[in-house]
Amino acid sequence: MRTQILALLVAAQAFLAAQNVSKLPDWAAQAAVLPADAMAPADADAWVLLDRTEIAYTGSGEIRQRRFRLVKVLTERGTGQGVFVLHGLGGKASKVKKVKGWNLRPDNELVKLDSDNVVTMNDVSDAEFSTATLTGAVLERVVKGSYVAFESLESVQSPLGPIADVSPMESVPVRRWELEVAKKEGWFTNLQSVDVKLDRRHFEPWITKTEALGAFGFRVTDVPALPRDEGGHPHLFNVLPVVMVRFLDPALPIGRMWGSWDEMARWNLDHFVPAMTPPGMADLQGRKGLEGLKALWAWMGRSLTYKQVYLTPERGWVPEQPLEVGRKRYGDCKDLSAFFMAEAKGLGYSSVPALARIVAGEIEPQQEPFPVFNHVISAVRLESSLGLAAEVETPKGRFLLVDPTDPLTPLGHLGSGHRGRKLMICLPEGAVWVTVPDKAILMDRLQVRLEGEVQGSQLKATLKLQETGSYWGLRAIAQQGGTKGVRDSIMARRLDLPATAQVEVARLGDPLDLTKAFEVDLKVTHPEGFRRNGGEFELASWCIPGPFSLIQKAGVARRYPVSMDGFGELSYHAVLKVPSKVSPLLPERSAESPFRAFTWKAVSRPGEAGTILELDLDHRFKSARFDFDQRDKGLQEWKKDRTLVKSLLEDGLAFKPAP
Repeated sequence: MRTQILALLVAAQAFLAAQNVSKLPDWAAQAAVLPADAMAPADADAWVLLDRTEIAYTGSGEIRQRRFRLVKVLTERGTGQGVFVLHGLGGKASKVKKVKGWNLRPDNELVKLDSDNVVTMNDVSDAEFSTATLTGAVLERVVKGSYVAFESLESVQSPLGPIADVSPMESVPVRRWELEVAKKEGWFTNLQSVDVKLDRRHFEPWITKTEALGAFGFRVTDVPALPRDEGGHPHLFNVLPVVMVRFLDPALPIGRMWGSWDEMARWNLDHFVPAMTPPGMADLQGRKGLEGLKALWAWMGRSLTYKQVYLTPERGWVPEQPLEVGRKRYGDCKDLSAFFMAEAKGLGYSSVPALARIVAGEIEPQQEPFPVFNHVISAVRLESSLGLAAEVETPKGRFLLVDPTDPLTPLGHLGSGHRGRKLMICLPEGAVWVTVPDKAILMDRLQVRLEGEVQGSQLKATLKLQETGSYWGLRAIAQQGGTKGVRDSIMARRLDLPATAQVEVARLGDPLDLTKAFEVDLKVTHPEGFRRNGGEFELASWCIPGPFSLIQKAGVARRYPVSMDGFGELSYHAVLKVPSKVSPLLPERSAESPFRAFTWKAVSRPGEAGTILELDLDHRFKSARFDFDQRDKGLQEWKKDRTLVKSLLEDGLAFKPAP
């Protein structure tokens, strides 16, 4: 039997070796020839033998980008490598000039890419109005054992200038990754004064050794695949390796912007200055000063809508004229910021834009300039303090930070997406960096008051919710979807309810009334809200935070850092009438982990026909991070936290019969 297995293995190896790689283009045929000791990484579905990117600056802001890619398909799941995708800006900003593809199958048949299998789709951005494009090329009949090769050429004329970024890591391992950058001069093009800048970020610990390639490029071998099934990590923008390419062309005004943060600040400010004519559309009822700003804020919240708008890629970071924003009644972050600043000018306030990054990782200002910002807010210059939490003092004066895309946060505060983030205030003299103060962030809080009565196993209850900030996002849900939106969200995501449960929204506060917490009153019927399980009773875990999900596959070493941006406070108080005599299994518990802290208390007292239960939980999420050198500790703390919370739910919501 052993002899037969060896014979089969030898035969299989000979069959694979018989593939005639000379049928592939020369660059792919050379990459397909591996040393005798080269072995594909274990558990890989495909192996990228070569991924090469060539980026050339041709002058006048244009970049030509070529891509060469050869993949060996190792399993059936790896056949998805037969799809090649290029993301474009649309309009005149980018154009795919060439896409070629080859599939060398194990039987030596060569399948080439047909033009019918190259499709460009428009408007593929998450934005509500966009001209972003996606070009997909599909090679047919890719199977296990195929060599898949692609070659592409793009012309890119970005509205932000001659810049590009590329990353070496992907979902499958890469044997050889190459980047070569050059200035492509023609007969009438002199690019001697153009500086080429390559910035490598976050290469360690993923990549520790590189080899120079050409004047400005480099080569990396044996790039690991991205970790699988790992959650609970920082945003990958701040973790994974990336190369940022800049061509600093003194003949190109926008190209000069990437020479320094000061240049970037001035460039952005210059594009907001023409939009500073007050449109006079906001009804301010003659108010001035702080009252005028509050009236402007309230009017914008009622009258204008935030939408991600990228109508043309040529527009870039240039805001719409405020008069047009007011006419259309919507705009993106730069449009609404320009509108706010223009109307504030009519109140006597001078404002400038401030560039931010929210949701998608954090800005690293110690790095070289690059378009890392994804949000614009307003910085209102103050001669003296208005007494608002979102004021910052800088070497260039005092400013009030305002985010006009967030009308559900009161003026003088910022939403939780800005917590701890760095902002770049754009002044005529250059960039001023500030960190958003903790006091500026409106704390996310939820107060829950539950009163219920048990009949058999059915629990009928009233729930009174008071939300500050965006603990559950109820204010925003009510603003967008009204009563039905709140009910559907609570049914689907917030309460532990079966399909047979009933939920009625008895009262809904005004989401635009920012003078007080947002309130929702609910009537809920749960058919098994207090059910018997063996010798105990179990209460449904309404509103109580559950354990975090698993973030690591068992038996696999952790590779990402462990991180949780956990903020928010919960105050839970429940009074339940139970027909039988019961007592809490867990009368008290206080506990703390790196990710949370809580105090639990459960009291039972005799009622008219059974027991009255009073339950209290004060719970606070915490932010924690364990970097690469502490990721194993972070993983263990995460597991301990899961055990802690599961124990609270199992014991705290369990009740035993009392004599």
